[in-house]
Amino acid sequence: MAPQLTLGQQRTLWLTQAASPPNLQCGKDEMFPRTVALLEAMSSDGAVELSAQPTIQGAEMTLTWRQYSYALRGMGLVENRRGVLALTAEGEKFRADKSPSRLATMMAGRVRLLAEALALVDDRPLTVDEVNAELVGEYNLSWATSSNTRQRLTWLEVLGLIEWLGDRKLTATQAGHEILQTWVLVTPAAVVLEDAGEEVNLPDAPAEIAVLLEELAGSAAAQDSRNTYNIWVPSPASDPNKIENMRISISAAAEPIEKEELLTFIADRFGLKRSSVESMMPFMRAGGFLQEVRRGVFVATPAAKAWLRSGADIDFIRILHVHMRFIGELIRAARENVARGEVYREGARYGMNKEKIRWLIAFMVDAGLLIDTSWSAVQATPAGRRLVAQLPLADVPDTSETEPDQSSTPDGRLRPSPSGESERRSGQIAEQLVRTASDPGADGKGSGVAFETSIESAFKLLGFRAQRISGSGDTDVLVQWYDHDRQLRTAIVDAKSTSSGQIAHTNVSDVAITAHKDKHAADFVAIVAPSFSGDTIKEMAAKKSWALVTATELGEIVTAAESLGLRPADVGALFETPDGLSRVAHLIDSRQRQIDMVSLVVSRLRDEGENEEAVSPRDVSLIERRSELAPSIEELISTFGLLVTLDMDIVRIVDANEDSKHETYQIGDIRPAANRLRALAVALERGMTPSTT
Repeated sequence: MAPQLTLGQQRTLWLTQAASPPNLQCGKDEMFPRTVALLEAMSSDGAVELSAQPTIQGAEMTLTWRQYSYALRGMGLVENRRGVLALTAEGEKFRADKSPSRLATMMAGRVRLLAEALALVDDRPLTVDEVNAELVGEYNLSWATSSNTRQRLTWLEVLGLIEWLGDRKLTATQAGHEILQTWVLVTPAAVVLEDAGEEVNLPDAPAEIAVLLEELAGSAAAQDSRNTYNIWVPSPASDPNKIENMRISISAAAEPIEKEELLTFIADRFGLKRSSVESMMPFMRAGGFLQEVRRGVFVATPAAKAWLRSGADIDFIRILHVHMRFIGELIRAARENVARGEVYREGARYGMNKEKIRWLIAFMVDAGLLIDTSWSAVQATPAGRRLVAQLPLADVPDTSETEPDQSSTPDGRLRPSPSGESERRSGQIAEQLVRTASDPGADGKGSGVAFETSIESAFKLLGFRAQRISGSGDTDVLVQWYDHDRQLRTAIVDAKSTSSGQIAHTNVSDVAITAHKDKHAADFVAIVAPSFSGDTIKEMAAKKSWALVTATELGEIVTAAESLGLRPADVGALFETPDGLSRVAHLIDSRQRQIDMVSLVVSRLRDEGENEEAVSPRDVSLIERRSELAPSIEELISTFGLLVTLDMDIVRIVDANEDSKHETYQIGDIRPAANRLRALAVALERGMTPSTT
């Protein structure tokens, strides 16, 4: 029987396991024979050069030992000894008996959720999608597809531990059932937010990384030197784990390698164009993972090599913290459940823009240090909080004397800004939603009244018809709007305010909600609360097609819709299940990108206009291809068309062309045009303001 681990021990195991299973880049039927053949080739040849190709009888090998080494090292079979590959002690044992069960046990301890996937199909037959749904739900994973799950199940099948039944279902074999009894499992309780009062024991930092952290702790200059460089790591749908992809990339530089060879390897490994990975090189250097040893030749830094040896994602974060700003500080900002918007604002104080912070959040989630509590909020895990306590953090920048211009993004581009009154109003409502959600008696009113009133105000500001009804036997708030097809839609909103900050299924009456929905012939139902606890209420909501919306999420939608001009027909998607909230989030991001695109085009027109030069969408695309936005030609054609439509004075067409991407433009009288549009907006809002006379 397997030893029983405490939750703390399980978390430590989780943090040391790889997030992705080994990938031998071959067909399923070849995976185990290829592994055995590679070890036999190493045994006969002795230690092998990484740049050489394996010689296997009857097989044409196209990959080098370097490329195979990532998978073999992930299994614990080989190690790098001063530039040559050699079998580990475990590798020697496996080569001797070639037992699938031995390899399976080695991988179960090294690959996250491999054993747990076997446990699911041992319990009952499941399809791949059902296993994926269980893992994602139980472990709160951010996997967008079932690719990660499918890779694990393929290995379990190859090793003879699971088999196919009818109806596309999988079940454990007798061998799988027996070996599972000897494996250690990481339970969901070990990786969720609650720590059950146990201390998380993180793996110690290797000496090469520990010395860097000591230097950072003892030097203000070292803190000031932390950079804000652009971040980019390959993350195709087939290999979504960004830290694992970074590990594979840096592993190629475990020994000195020429830049061209390194970048070509990365491009080939992840199926990318060679030009696409060029921007990764500066990040690998700025992040402290790669150093140039002679002109055009690079090697992993000592700290990076230590990370490759440890295999712990947390060591990647430690290295990144030493060299880049807002790493540990990001986790500190998310110590309690916090909206992503708040994290972006906090990061801006450290000079990090929204796009960079998104990358950092993705790294933290991959490392198990942050968890997505909703599509718009994150929170530090116990491991994240423990790490923050160990890292030397920068002081929070004092911006009280020089508040940043809120009309600009951290990189200086203009962002849309409503009138001062509208901005104050939306911000006030967002604050009221969060405050009253956790205070049933807020503002001295009856239980839940202040929260219901805040919800009513929020939907009115969004442009909906909203009415607080409340009272026994009726819904709390009734909301109506016209959709994109001009069809009237009705939704009822059940407001749940609680001082505990969490709503469970026991706080909700499905009978009452169904009665309220029928009474108003409503199309949709939403429950708005501080947060939702447990899977039962989520399962109930999914079954009944109810939308579960937190007060924070609704507040963020209010502020975004106000600044970006979203219509009720757009925002109304939040009531639709199962993906309404994520669709609204995607729309907000898309609209923000459109606005940023306008700023980029105007900025480029201004710069070129100083030399009386005209530019085309294709010109701007080439100039900005390395920028943060990296606009496509189609986006730029659309943006130029929008500017012409808004006001003929914004841009002037110099040379018309049948092919829109070659049509050239010069800057027009933008400031007067902007003033006219602003005056029109004020007139529209004034007309919507009820007269006081």
